[in-house]
Amino acid sequence: MIKLNMNNYKKFSWFVAILIWLSIFLWYILSVSIKTFWPGLPSWIWIPGIPAIYFLLFWFFDKYLWKLKIFKKIWLINFDNLNGVREWTLNSSYDDFKSKIQTTLSITQTATKIRIHWKFNESKSVSLCESFEYSEIDNDVALFYFYKNEPNKDAVHTMYSHEWSTKLIYNKEVDSLEWHYYSGRDRKNHWTIQVKRITF
Repeated sequence: MIKLNMNNYKKFSWFVAILIWLSIFLWYILSVSIKTFWPGLPSWIWIPGIPAIYFLLFWFFDKYLWKLKIFKKIWLINFDNLNGVREWTLNSSYDDFKSKIQTTLSITQTATKIRIHWKFNESKSVSLCESFEYSEIDNDVALFYFYKNEPNKDAVHTMYSHEWSTKLIYNKEVDSLEWHYYSGRDRKNHWTIQVKRITF
């Protein structure tokens, strides 16, 4: 989920209203053209007209247009584009930082949702609940998410499936996400990494 403040909700509501009126206008132009060139079409074809055009317009905005700078300038969109793949090598306290763990972080984002996939040497995780917003606790913009991790078939026997939550602090200046991880007192496993985007 992408967080919008109260002012953005009002602007987004106006934006939706504009899309509805635009859909009505486009359907009027289209219907006049259809009646002119194909007068014999059945009447039921007009039923899904306006909703279908609205759906296509909103889908196109949600998928592509929201990335344009104009929407941030008018404060309709108040968050950055995190789409892309990030790779990093990290050391864990699990083995006294001896081995290197290869990681790949993939983020898929639209104007209304965001999804995170993280791959490790012996496991992979997928986000189940996400939130990209400003954190009032430490004054950082962060990506919060609850995820499920599944070990690979050839993973060590001590690795097991688990669910956890984490926080990635976003640094806009260097386009990076910083992760502080601590898996629990019993396992005494922790690390800190910073990943930078390599593909968009």
